Amino acid sequence: MKSDLSFLGSIVRVIGAKIFVELTEDLPSSAPILAGKIYKVGQIGSFVRVPLGNLNIYGIVTMVGANPLDVDNSEPTNFPYGKRWLEIQLIGESIGNKDFQRGVSTYPTIDDEVHVVTNDDLKVIHSTDSPNSINIGTLASSDNLSAFIDIDKFLSRHTAIVGSTGSGKSNAVTSILRAITSSGFPKSKVILIDPHSEYHSALKDYAKIFSLDDNQNALKVPFWGLSYNELALVLFDKKQAADTSQDLAIQEEIIKEKRAIASKLKCGKVDEEYLTVDLPIPFNIKKIWYDLYNEEHATVMTKQDLSTAAFIKVGGADQKGDQKRLIAPKFMPPGAGSAAPFKFKENKILVSYLNKLHTKLKDNRLGFLFDVDEFNGVDLDIDDLLASWLNHDKPITVLDLGGVPFEIMDMVVGLISRIVFESFFWGRNIPGFGRQRPLLMVYEEAHSYLPKGGSSQTVSGYASRAVRRICKEGRKYGIGALVVSQRPSDLDETILSQCGTFMALRLSNSEDQSIIGAAMPDNLGSLSELLPSLRTGEAIIVGEAVKIPSRVRLPLIDPRPDSKDPEPSKLWREDAVKDPEFKKAVQNWRKQKIEKDNS
Repeated sequence: MKSDLSFLGSIVRVIGAKIFVELTEDLPSSAPILAGKIYKVGQIGSFVRVPLGNLNIYGIVTMVGANPLDVDNSEPTNFPYGKRWLEIQLIGESIGNKDFQRGVSTYPTIDDEVHVVTNDDLKVIHSTDSPNSINIGTLASSDNLSAFIDIDKFLSRHTAIVGSTGSGKSNAVTSILRAITSSGFPKSKVILIDPHSEYHSALKDYAKIFSLDDNQNALKVPFWGLSYNELALVLFDKKQAADTSQDLAIQEEIIKEKRAIASKLKCGKVDEEYLTVDLPIPFNIKKIWYDLYNEEHATVMTKQDLSTAAFIKVGGADQKGDQKRLIAPKFMPPGAGSAAPFKFKENKILVSYLNKLHTKLKDNRLGFLFDVDEFNGVDLDIDDLLASWLNHDKPITVLDLGGVPFEIMDMVVGLISRIVFESFFWGRNIPGFGRQRPLLMVYEEAHSYLPKGGSSQTVSGYASRAVRRICKEGRKYGIGALVVSQRPSDLDETILSQCGTFMALRLSNSEDQSIIGAAMPDNLGSLSELLPSLRTGEAIIVGEAVKIPSRVRLPLIDPRPDSKDPEPSKLWREDAVKDPEFKKAVQNWRKQKIEKDNS
């Protein structure tokens, strides 16, 4: 009724799901008091209610204004001078005492009343007894009302969390993951890609953490999961699509190694007719380097007979080198004229390839990729890798990629994603796996390896292709994606467009704001104007995982992710360390490893 204190005004125009409301002149103030609570009228992002008998239609305020003196009243969208008005986007309805539903079945018309949404109305909208909902915080407008998300839609329709540095993204991720694991979902499964080693402390009680410097849970990602072109791009800087004679020689050795093990594989025999150079079957890359080095550099006592190799002797022992330790064999120099020893090969085409391969295999930073002798297909195979990631007593698996060279981060994330996706695709109907036990993949700092349009600093958009496939098809096989980024304008557009839910924290960059505004569902792009003014830990959530677009306050987690800013105002007052261990920093740099402080 217009006599109600909650009455705001009447509808004067309806354009699809957008309505314009002329505020009543009888409104006592811009902050009426209803049931002892002050409500601010015209707050962007606030809700209004349009009662139509037993039906209540709800909308969100997207614009507010008052007409100036020189307004052109001939325009159909203008109001008379001095009139105050609201622009409202309709988003859902409730019938009687039934739960709020997204979408509008009956549209209001001119002169229909519009009222303030009270706390009682918010309870109707946000309250839930659904077993698939989790509490992630409170509404920013009312600290005593909980905010919920639908975990089914959150996972299967994919989600993006975006926000500038310091806005609380890592805290939001931790808060949501903790809420999932402590809200009646003890069998939940999450794999978190952590490029900056932020989550050790925050998730230590909820996660099994694999990292490069952990001997007990060492991060291993077998290189043989890559196709040949992907592997050659890392090892030999191969850019062209066509194979050279060097590539063909390497491929021949790879096929030979795979053929030797195909009948012994732990996960089952593979017939030779199905063998290809790209099939994910283990092979010994160190053995290939060693064998080809022998062929390329050997001198022999009998022509074309490698078994008569003329090794240099030291203390009576042949200097045959060491395959596992990547020590090259040493051969006697060829004889003069027709005298032995002879060169085994006259035309040496693999020297540059073998030098590059040796350098990459010796790189400590790539040990997690190439020092995987235990995953030989006989003792351990991909099933053991999946079991270590997914079949343990913690709901979360953190793959700590801190220390992985940036130039191959793209490839590593892509390989992890492909191993998971292919396994879920081919095992989608296996009990306890695939669709029977869905998985959430969390991609932290996604803009650095899922860039828009690819990047010269990434391995040809390898990760983007793998994650795109998860975002496009993953829900059918039990995989959801949570993409986290501080620069959504730098993020792959296809991946962003596949996200059905957006959780936007404070964003100060106008380009980032426009990207999120354009990607927001429900025609609520204008809410992106609020993003620069959000408080730390506060987010606007829109999309399929929430009943209604909401401004939510997320709880601060303790212990927090290791991403907080240093405090110069405090640290610069304290006594300085007299002689910092610069030597240790240089040692860590050269070892490409940060030693743990056990003090």
